[in-house]
Amino acid sequence: MHPGPAAEAILPPPTPDGLEDCICFLLRAAARRASAHYGRHLAPIGLGLPQHAAVGMAAAFEKRNGRPATITELARALDLDRTTLARNLKPMVAAGLVTVEPAGRGSGQPGRAKAVRATREGRQAYRAGIALWRRAQDEMRALLGRDYAGLVAGLAATIAGTAAVTTAVDPF
Repeated sequence: MHPGPAAEAILPPPTPDGLEDCICFLLRAAARRASAHYGRHLAPIGLGLPQHAAVGMAAAFEKRNGRPATITELARALDLDRTTLARNLKPMVAAGLVTVEPAGRGSGQPGRAKAVRATREGRQAYRAGIALWRRAQDEMRALLGRDYAGLVAGLAATIAGTAAVTTAVDPF
């Protein structure tokens, strides 16, 4: 995850004190590389991994609960800030993948809540991406080899041991 050899010669480690690896930096670098890997696989359907996940989660929530998820519920399920999700849904609405409408009665939310529903086109795109996602997942597992189970367990423990997303903090 460190910069290449030429960069290491002129750049300090990406930590304020230079004494140890920064967990946040390494997680973000790993996430960027993993996202690019999955993104290359999902490119044929025109969705990135975040969009694919959001459409799939919206469809699954509605199927399981008999009503569409509110933006707040979907944000919680995707571990995103509500305002970040609302902003990221706008191009998905424009592309016809989801709709965002008043939640209405039965949502369990106050009057201003918005419901997110995967459209028929969104569900079709999601289903078309499942095999592409599977190929990306299988390649990642193969690349990680014996480290896969430990990495997944470590990431799950990291997520469980840190606070959930409550504010937008991602400046990049």
